[in-house]
Order: sequence, then C-alpha cells, then structure tokens
Amino acid sequence: MNPTQHLRHQIETIIRSAPLQKTPFFSLETLLGLLAPTYGGAVAARAFLYQKGMCSSKKLPCFVISIGNLAVGGTGKTPMTLLISRWVRNLGYKTVVISRGYRGRLEASGGVVSDGQCVLKTPSDAGDEPFLMAQQLAGIPVVVGKDRYQAGLLAIRQFSPDVIVLDDGFQHLGLHRDLDLVLMDARHPVGNGNLMPRGPLREPVSALKRAHGIILTRCRADFPEDDRLFCGKPLFKTSHHQVIRRVPSKAGERISSHTRPLSILKGKKVIAFSGLADNDQFFNSLAVLGCKVASTFSFPDHHSYPLPDMDRIMAESRRHQVDHVVTTAKDAVKIDFPHTFPVDLVSVDVEIKLYEENRFRTFLQDRLPVLHKKIT
Repeated sequence: MNPTQHLRHQIETIIRSAPLQKTPFFSLETLLGLLAPTYGGAVAARAFLYQKGMCSSKKLPCFVISIGNLAVGGTGKTPMTLLISRWVRNLGYKTVVISRGYRGRLEASGGVVSDGQCVLKTPSDAGDEPFLMAQQLAGIPVVVGKDRYQAGLLAIRQFSPDVIVLDDGFQHLGLHRDLDLVLMDARHPVGNGNLMPRGPLREPVSALKRAHGIILTRCRADFPEDDRLFCGKPLFKTSHHQVIRRVPSKAGERISSHTRPLSILKGKKVIAFSGLADNDQFFNSLAVLGCKVASTFSFPDHHSYPLPDMDRIMAESRRHQVDHVVTTAKDAVKIDFPHTFPVDLVSVDVEIKLYEENRFRTFLQDRLPVLHKKIT
C-alpha cells in the first residue's frame, strides 16, 4: 500500500468510526472534524440557493426517479436501481438508467454504456456500477455522465424514454426529480453522525425533508420507526440477500445469470479479495457464514485489477489449495481473463427484497400519476 492509499484507508476508517469515540487533540480525526463545518457550510449554502430559486433545477421531458442516499458507502443503491428499473419496464414503459460513471473514462463526456440489447463499453469506460447494471438490465439502456441533465438529454435523443431512473441522484440538485427515494442502512442510518470528511454524511439529516420516501436497507421487519430521524417520510424496509454467481474462468465466457445460495460456500476453504469502501465487512460476512478464509486481499474502492494483482491472488490460491476464490459482483466485472484459472472464481452479489412489496408498489404508482394513468 503506497502512502496515498494508506492515507485514504485511514480517512475511510475514521469516517466509519463509532460516534462519540474519544481521539487525541492532535490527530487526523481532529483535523477532519475541523474541516467538517466548512464542508457543511458549503452544502447548506448550495441547498439554500436552489431552495430560493437563485439556482434552478433543469427539467427533462420525462419522469425522473432518483435513487440516492444521505451517507457515503454501500447502502444498496445499485440493486435497488435494478429492482425499480425492472418494475417500471415491466409496466410497459421505456426506461433508461442514468449513472455518473464514477472514475470511468466517460464520466466527464458522457456516453451510452448499453442500448438495452448489447453492452457497448468496458468497465474502464463506464465505471464499476454502470457496467454491472448494463450486464444485468436486459431491455433497459444505461447512460453515464457527471452532468446528469446532459446525460438525460442524450438518453432522450437516442431512446425516447418515458422514465429515467437516476442512480445516486439525491445530491444532484441541478436536475429536477419527480420522485426522490433515499436509502439508509438500518444498522447505522447516519453513521457516527458527522458530516464529511469526519463522518459519512454528505448532507445534514434535515436534507431528508426533500425526499418523498425512505428505504431502509439491511433491515429487520421489527425495526423501530423514528419519525424524528426520518422526518416523517414514508418508510419502507428491505433485507439484503447474498447470492453467488460463477465468474468466467477463461476469455470469451459470459457471467452466468444463474444464482446459487451463499450457503454452498459453508465449510469451504477460500481466498477472498475486494475493492470496496469497507472490505472487512465483506471478509467478515464470509467468516460468519462458515467459510475457511485462508487469506484476503484488500484493495481501495473502485480498484481495477491489472494482471499482476490476479497473478498474486492465483498464486496464493495454489499455495493454500483452496476450493474457491471469492470476490464481489462489482469487482468481478473488472477482471480480464487471459488464461484459465486454477480454481473456481465466484462472485457474491446482493439482491434486495421488500418486506411490504405491495405497499411499496402502490406508493410508487400513487406518486407517479402519469404512469398510473397509462397503466389503467
């Protein structure tokens, strides 16, 4: 790990730290804490300008649903975007997904990742999540661009959608949204309660007043509803279900759509690697399942995997004589396969299930009167 990666890892650890944790005065934690009010002031000023009409949100000539969050880190935006996009498409409407394309080559200029029939770009072009969505969304184009309005215009010119589903759009105030849904992790909805860079919050909790509905992920059915925390917004509870897919072992193979329960890894000897905001959470989930984790490789979030990385991982798998090498679905799409691997490479994917699916579907249609009229 080079010095830049080490510093980044330290900051990510601080962001995920527990609330009210005591720290030395002369420390990185204190420095980040001093920067947080400056960040918060800038966020508040920006929101005020839009609220008062001094900055205006541009409106696209179609219905826009935003799937966003309040805190950095994985809340399940990608599987939720997949779920809602499929629901809307299955109602008979032309649907397009728009994502930023973070760290992809098309992030600045924008571009079409998938036309709904074929995936047209690589993970390096599209970014991790958009490429993953493009692979899984048959019949739904995926477009990327940092400027979501321009990306929306591109989608309209090429695909004439009735509905655009905006991935990670809650803070993108420059684009008008007809339905704003915010995802929050039920295990720690606001993390340590601090704004970035001391904590995970991208905005104060009061920003939830802009939302039309809140979706709690990784949630128990009996999770207590706190109107004060969630600003009295409609609340929907979901659970995460992990499944595994076999990843191609040689060039030319496609990732299988067939899923198997994660339980088949129980008792198996594995090596795990990932490039996530919280790699330890992924590794721990395998240990809790009962995997015999022989070794782990932790990479920065959105890491690409050059051949030397894979050679190291595969050499370790031979040394430990493991049954499987395990990674995440987001990481799996970025791996090139110049040769056959010595063991099965499997990816862990996440599917979201709503506890009250019919209630959420009704909420969705009631909030989308234009779609509702077309349906009936």
